[in-house]
Amino acid sequence: MTHKRKIPIDSDEAPAQKERDKELADTGAVPEEVFHGSPEEADVVAESEAERVLPEDVRHLVERCEAAEKRAEEEHENFLRAVADFDNYRRRVRVELDQARQFGLEDFIIRLLTVLDNFERAIKTAEEIKDFDPLHGGVVLILRQLWDILEKEGVRPIETEGREFDPTKHEAVMRVETDEYPDNVIIEEFQKGYMLGDKVVRPSMVKVARHPE
Repeated sequence: MTHKRKIPIDSDEAPAQKERDKELADTGAVPEEVFHGSPEEADVVAESEAERVLPEDVRHLVERCEAAEKRAEEEHENFLRAVADFDNYRRRVRVELDQARQFGLEDFIIRLLTVLDNFERAIKTAEEIKDFDPLHGGVVLILRQLWDILEKEGVRPIETEGREFDPTKHEAVMRVETDEYPDNVIIEEFQKGYMLGDKVVRPSMVKVARHPE
């Protein structure tokens, strides 16, 4: 079907339009239909006629495209909301973890302060009575109290002397050639190491035996 486009013209332009129509008729072209109205009204009429002459399958395709575009916009909005919700959740979890860590550290410090108080009392008592034995006994009790606190937190010392050297737990600061001990066995500990659960928080500094070649 050939579509005639409607164009707006004024009455003064009618003779000129007739002349153009005559020329088009001589050449066999289809003349444009005269539309007396504004350019905006002409565009609306042209668009409505274009929709009217569209084949059924094309109109169906246009409807599907419009529906797909609407769904895409809705999915995009849902995605933005999900991203915002996830950011809020991540911030909330971070705050809760910080608070839990702070509360746990505070409880641990309070228990250590009790040990510190006992140290100060033992030193003060020893200074007053000028006697070493009460100070020694007090320090031993305080050390035991401190270890009770650390053990409840999962801290334990790393075993060294008489054990085979383990590079994941021990740091060999000295190797001594000797036949008195088996090869690669720890014979002395310079600094005690500690573990927190299954994690080494500080390796032990040790002396290791090595057989002469």
